[in-house]
Amino acid sequence: MNRKAVARLALLLILITGVAAIWFSPLRQHLNREEARSFVEHLRGLWYGPLVFMGVFAAAALVAIPASIFVLSAGLIWGWKLGGSYAMAGGILGAVVSFLAARFIGEGLLDRFGRVGQVVRRQVDHAGFRSLLVLRFIPGIPFAVLNYGAGVAGVRFSDFVLATLFGMAPSVYVFAYCADSLFNGTMSEGDAVKRLLIVAALMIGLVLLSTLIRRRVRPGPETES
Repeated sequence: MNRKAVARLALLLILITGVAAIWFSPLRQHLNREEARSFVEHLRGLWYGPLVFMGVFAAAALVAIPASIFVLSAGLIWGWKLGGSYAMAGGILGAVVSFLAARFIGEGLLDRFGRVGQVVRRQVDHAGFRSLLVLRFIPGIPFAVLNYGAGVAGVRFSDFVLATLFGMAPSVYVFAYCADSLFNGTMSEGDAVKRLLIVAALMIGLVLLSTLIRRRVRPGPETES
């Protein structure tokens, strides 16, 4: 084994150990909204609280802790504007670190899957940004899965950052707003779910519509010649 292979294996083992320590130990009992809210509420009184929150959120993204726990807590404690912004910063940081780790560990992994890997590579090269953006808009897909998957698939770094930024923003701010409104009694949980689904549907629709329009207006071979 060369040094790079050893470093990849070491990083993979660290990530696996971190996930196992969280999900297969008593720590898992603390992964709930009440515990997260209590933690974030403690940070509100500290001048460096937002920085700690962003760092913890980023670290949580590495070990696949649901991002919604932190987003809801931030919106509840700091309000949807500040809370959403803090959650965006922490989420982007965690996504980038996860992406880079997956790219380093999974370098060349797609080539081992032959034709399937080539198809994935062509899709990423052709529409990596658009594909990831649509996936970011779909509720229920784990945040960490997309981060690590994009890294292994070889999505361009700029495409990943932009797709994550634009893909996260609607859901993060809607989550934060709903948490703020639920706390203040101006919205029910049913209304919050409806708003999230509506926003997700609108975002996906806009992306697909823009793709359809671009294909329609793109000049064909005869026109180009």
